[in-house]
Amino acid sequence: MRFRMLLGTLASMLVAVALTFLLPGSAMAEVTGEPDLSEAECAIVEDSAGNVLWAKNEYTHMSMASITKVMTAMVALDSGMDLDTTCTIYETDLGADSQTAGYTTSDTPTLRELLRVMLVYSANDAAENIAINVAGSEEAFVELMNQKAAELGMDNTHFSNPHGLEEDDHYSCAADLALMGRTALSEYPFIAATVHLESVTATIDGTETTLYSTDDLIGSYQGVRGIKTGAVGSGTAFLGACQKDGVELFTCVLGCDTSDGRFEDTAALLDWAYDNYDELLVARRSMIVDVRPWAYNFAFTCVVRPSEDEYVVVWPDGGDLNYTSTFVKSSILLDKGELAGTTTWSQDGREAGSVHYTTTLRLDTVPSINIFALPLFGYY
Repeated sequence: MRFRMLLGTLASMLVAVALTFLLPGSAMAEVTGEPDLSEAECAIVEDSAGNVLWAKNEYTHMSMASITKVMTAMVALDSGMDLDTTCTIYETDLGADSQTAGYTTSDTPTLRELLRVMLVYSANDAAENIAINVAGSEEAFVELMNQKAAELGMDNTHFSNPHGLEEDDHYSCAADLALMGRTALSEYPFIAATVHLESVTATIDGTETTLYSTDDLIGSYQGVRGIKTGAVGSGTAFLGACQKDGVELFTCVLGCDTSDGRFEDTAALLDWAYDNYDELLVARRSMIVDVRPWAYNFAFTCVVRPSEDEYVVVWPDGGDLNYTSTFVKSSILLDKGELAGTTTWSQDGREAGSVHYTTTLRLDTVPSINIFALPLFGYY
């Protein structure tokens, strides 16, 4: 399918006029400096589409500590193993200072219980036993973790274990971990439902035990959804998610000095983003931007419109908002459900979002095209 790029002067003028009416009132305030971080060596905050709102050393390789366990959970769930399967507990030696739940070889937890204990309480013995029960060995499971990371595009990540204890060649970066967090919450309902729990109950050494979350932001910061803490000798870390006022944000801080510092810096990222960031509606599903003959019967037409209501990330006074559109040449006949065009939006060189246009089939009635639909197109 051939595409041609268009950026017309008239279209740009009309878009600017339309944006004046669409821009929310809150977007008239000025951006307030940068997030006030106290400890994090690396940090990132981005929206649910992966648009980066602010970042610092986001590609620097760092210890990810127990944030590792999010990948452990995804790989275990990908395996298809029944969550109610009874797991065998193996003796593990993870070090005297390792966070463990205290499972013994006489315990018979389900995979569901082990996953909850791992994600909420950050138990390393739960992570180790998940790996062995799912893949037969830790080594085989770690191979699956690295395969999953490659599939997701986590190009600055390598796993050497399923729990996150410091080890050679076990590292990631803030950008990769934010991507992992977005994937975990959007594609794995079990993880999304677990990581915001304040506690979990499990049978350990034959006794019913309540284990409490290591995430201090749960219940103390409005809208927090989890997702995973981390702490090793080289520093503390936190991968977070928050949904407030209809806006979902993801954060990651690495290389903090203290346990409190990782939460304070996460709160600072969220405060700054929610104070400054806005979403701007640039396309409605109801907007019709083109009408084409149907490729298989000219009595029908293909209506071209945005696939969804689409928003872009904008910063008040953050620079010009521009777009670049590609659209299928008008001489090419289209079938229903085909991609007809794409618009990519940017603000001062930073990617702000995109709109995809697809076709739907209609009988012969040709609807009027809304010339103020954003953005406008021309054809060669």
